[in-house]
Amino acid sequence: MRARSIGLGAVIVAGLLAGAPAASAKVELAGGSTTLRLDAGTAGALAGAGVSVKPVRPAKARGRNVTFPITGGKIDPATAAGRINHSGGLRFRAGGKAVALRGLRVHVGAKRAILTGRAGKARLPVAALSLKRAKVTRPGLGTTVRGVRATLTGKAAGALNSTFRTTMFKRGIVLGMVTIKAKPAEAQLAGGYTALELDPGAAAALTSLGVTPGLIAPATAGPDGLRFPITGGKVSVTDYAGSIRHSGGISLTKDPVQVDLSRFTIQVDADPDLTALVGGQRVSILSLDLSGLDARVKGRRITLAGAEASLTATAAGALNQAFGTTAFTEGLVLGTATVKARAR
Repeated sequence: MRARSIGLGAVIVAGLLAGAPAASAKVELAGGSTTLRLDAGTAGALAGAGVSVKPVRPAKARGRNVTFPITGGKIDPATAAGRINHSGGLRFRAGGKAVALRGLRVHVGAKRAILTGRAGKARLPVAALSLKRAKVTRPGLGTTVRGVRATLTGKAAGALNSTFRTTMFKRGIVLGMVTIKAKPAEAQLAGGYTALELDPGAAAALTSLGVTPGLIAPATAGPDGLRFPITGGKVSVTDYAGSIRHSGGISLTKDPVQVDLSRFTIQVDADPDLTALVGGQRVSILSLDLSGLDARVKGRRITLAGAEASLTATAAGALNQAFGTTAFTEGLVLGTATVKARAR
């Protein structure tokens, strides 16, 4: 007789979770810095006109370099598209008058990039940022952008001219070159896999019950266990809290019943678990013990090894009902999971 798939929705109402929303390609920033290297000609012209340019703390100056701490924002780590917030600022002073530009923000869009800042209560565009010669590199999980040319905007030039009663500030004056070194608070996952090494006792128990496990493509069997491709998700770069989504799954068959567990999502929070689609519903099927977790990061590759996976009460009850047994119990160790993820 052919095996038939059954929906377990009525059996596993408890523990249902909403499906994960589509992930954004952007990640939150935790720190880093942006440095403006003042153009030598512009710096000389300003000094000759009696205009000084100094950093507003906690920004710091060293020679012609002014460095602004990154305090947050959200960018695509592969392209730096998004917004970068900073503390500190720049102060222009001449003849007893001063203009301070604080709360600097870098905005990188599809067609243009700009630096804005607050002058008093107003936010104005300070500099146009040319990305024609910009180069993005990826030191580990971070993002570095070099070769960004900054030129004064018309509005900023007008504000400075009005304050200092001069006409020396012009739109397009080269302010200098900008280098951004952004550190992320989270990692956007772009690939890799999670391997589940089955516990010998769990495998023997399934065999004794006449239950045959199988793989749902594109899951495969590898030397480190059953491999489930990672399709996306985000995790914190400090404690790895977040979610990891997968394709493929596992089928459990005892003629004529087949139970499909697919599209796994690992959720790392106060109560870590693995959920799966079962009969069209998302259910928590495995509890994850992370007390022995071995976490390593090399470049943009994140490895989380040693997560013990055991059946939840919901999953045990559903499997017992499906296969007409009482052998599945809450806490039954199925194996050890290892995440080998590649960050975007």
